[in-house]
Amino acid sequence: MKRPLEPSAEARGRVVGITDGVFAIALTLIVLEIRVPAHEAVHSEAELLSAIAALAPRFLTYALSFLTLTIFWFGQQAQHGLIARSDRRLATLNLCFLAFIALLPFSTDLLADFLEFRTAVLVYWLNLLMLGATLFASWHYAVKSGFLAEGVDAETTRTVYQRIVKAQILWAIGAALSLISPLLSVGFILVVQLIYATALRGSLLRKVIG
Repeated sequence: MKRPLEPSAEARGRVVGITDGVFAIALTLIVLEIRVPAHEAVHSEAELLSAIAALAPRFLTYALSFLTLTIFWFGQQAQHGLIARSDRRLATLNLCFLAFIALLPFSTDLLADFLEFRTAVLVYWLNLLMLGATLFASWHYAVKSGFLAEGVDAETTRTVYQRIVKAQILWAIGAALSLISPLLSVGFILVVQLIYATALRGSLLRKVIG
C-alpha cells in the first residue's frame, strides 16, 4: 500500500494542475490593472488620446510581466516534462514558487505607478529573484532525489540550471541600471525578456520536451 508521503506520478500531476491555474490567474490580474479612461473625463478626441497615452507605463509593465510569466511558465513546463515523480517537499517548493508568481501582479502595479523610483524597480527585481531561487531549488531537489524521468541526461540537467542562473544574472544587471535610470533599467529588463522568451521557445524547449 502506497504511503501518503511517497513520491508518485499522481503527486506530480496535481502540482502541474495547480501551476497552470495560478499562472492563468496571474496573467488575468496583470491586464486588469490597465483600466479604460473614465468616460466623464473625456470630451474630445484629443483628451481620449491623451488619456490613452497616460496609460503608457501600464502597457509597458504589462508587456514586461506578460513576458516574465511566459518565461517562467515555459521554464516550469520544461521542468515538469523532465520530472516523473513528486513528493510533499517538492510540492512545497513548487507552491513557494507559485506564491511569488501570485505576487507578480502587485509588483507590476507598483512598478507602473512608481516607474520613476528605484525602489519600485528593486521590488520588481526581488520578485524575479525569488521566482528564480524557488525554481532553482525545486529543480535541485528533484535532481538530488532521483525524481527525473528516465533518459534525462547530465547535459539536459545542466542546461536547466544554466538557464535559471543566466536569467538571474541578466535581471540583476537590469536592476543595477536603476542606479543610472529606473526607466533604463526597465527597458533593459524588457529587452532581456524578449530575447530570452524567443530563445527559450526556439532552443531549450525543443531540446528538453521534444
